[in-house]
Amino acid sequence: MAYTVTMPVSPHHRVSAVVPVSRDDERVGVTYRLFGKHNEVEALARKIAFEQSVELPEEQVPDHIRAQVVGRVEEVSADVEVEGARRATISYAARHAGTHLSQLLNLIYGNVSIYPRVRLIDISLPQGFLQGFRGPRYGIQGLRVLSGVFGRPLLATALKPKGASVEALASIAANFALGGGDIVKDDQNLADDFETYKRRVEACARAVDEANAETGRRCLYFPHLTAPAGDFDRYLDYVAELGLRGVLICPMIVGLETTRDIAARYPLVLMAHPALTGSYTQSPEQGIDHGLLLGTLFRLAGADISIFPNFGGRFSYTRGQCLAISGRLREPMGAMSPSWPSPGGGMAIENLKAMGVDYGADAVFLVGGRLFAHDRVLRDGTRAFMDAIRGRFEERLTAPSDPAASRVEDAAEIQRYFPFEEGFQWKGRESSPYKDAGDLAFRGVRRVELVGKSGERTHCDLRYFEVQAGGYTSREKHLHTHIIIGARGEAVLALGNRRLTFRQHDIAYIKPLEVHQLINETDEPFGFYCIVDHDRDRPMKP
Repeated sequence: MAYTVTMPVSPHHRVSAVVPVSRDDERVGVTYRLFGKHNEVEALARKIAFEQSVELPEEQVPDHIRAQVVGRVEEVSADVEVEGARRATISYAARHAGTHLSQLLNLIYGNVSIYPRVRLIDISLPQGFLQGFRGPRYGIQGLRVLSGVFGRPLLATALKPKGASVEALASIAANFALGGGDIVKDDQNLADDFETYKRRVEACARAVDEANAETGRRCLYFPHLTAPAGDFDRYLDYVAELGLRGVLICPMIVGLETTRDIAARYPLVLMAHPALTGSYTQSPEQGIDHGLLLGTLFRLAGADISIFPNFGGRFSYTRGQCLAISGRLREPMGAMSPSWPSPGGGMAIENLKAMGVDYGADAVFLVGGRLFAHDRVLRDGTRAFMDAIRGRFEERLTAPSDPAASRVEDAAEIQRYFPFEEGFQWKGRESSPYKDAGDLAFRGVRRVELVGKSGERTHCDLRYFEVQAGGYTSREKHLHTHIIIGARGEAVLALGNRRLTFRQHDIAYIKPLEVHQLINETDEPFGFYCIVDHDRDRPMKP
């Protein structure tokens, strides 16, 4: 096979080449900003390569591990952006990045984030790695379809201040929608217990819906998602039940991998807020590059929209940093959809021309206090801002998607009814091989993935297995649990050293690391249903 490797060769240019590799040869390229003389930086780069891969001094690492595991220093060059700095590019085997953001971050910046004066500047991710990431569910085109707005930037505002009554917040939402705004979101500091959250969100959603009915447009309301970890689904389910199309989320507070999980399981637009990111981005000598964090990593986590402080506002972002974020959100990245940059702060009508040049039509302009500047009436301020946007960009409108369909955006893609057919078959569900043969022996087993592998939003998978006469499943163990239910015939359930007769309607719970196997010693097929965690470890030998 071949894939495109993109390695940074200078602070401002990249070069791509098609390199024939096997999947095992794929590498993640990581560029760090380091300080010191050339030879000192080379030595530090080697130290980082060992620290990030094996956490041992170089002299303690066996040759075979050094060759297979340790990072490789690819290049050390000058850094033209920061005086006295150099850039070191180190590559790591992509297989060590795992399949989730937590492991990727640990690989590229885990321990060395504690080193003084080491800043993460860039990463280059191979195509094989990117295939494991869905990225934004909607992205630029999907959100345009939801809103029915094409050809111009979208206008957003925030419900504030904290402490305002539910009625006051709902009034702000309604007037913004009546003025022609596109997205009204909660402020990120709006956080409530569940019952209070329901009352506030329902009131704001109803206010926006009523305004939409009057204007014939589709302003979208995104409540803030913040809750104890175990309650996220309860809040998200409520948002989906109301028919809302998205949420505001703070990825660095709830976690990048949690954000990615929500993006994968819920048909919601994720508008990502930069709260807490300043701890990582603000020092030129430490932390993570603005564009890399708020652009690349947020996009990998599934952010459809990434909010960041616009230059010229009350925060210290430069024009270059803002453009870097915007560029990374929209640059080619495997098959991933581009995300919306959403600059906020310093957003005035008189700056629209410059903002249009910098960000283009595919941006969400997040405007707060400036909307109240028109005689202190939000509706008129929103209308004035929208007129100014339309004066710079050609607006095209289409009928927005049916709000009633918003509860399950992927409904057309997910089959929810598959009738039972003779011979324990299901219409729309095909039999598949039991598993890769590997070193776990089995014979005469077929499987049918019923629920969980076809896009359904579940915590568990439901499968049907059938063991032919004289057949058997593999003898194995794993960290996750199983529940099995007899469906037809009879078999022997081997649990450790016990042999139990297992028949139709019998139920067994298989605990973690319990060795188990099903053996059909009869002349008829034996079938059983199996319920297992959606995310689970691979089977292990006993």
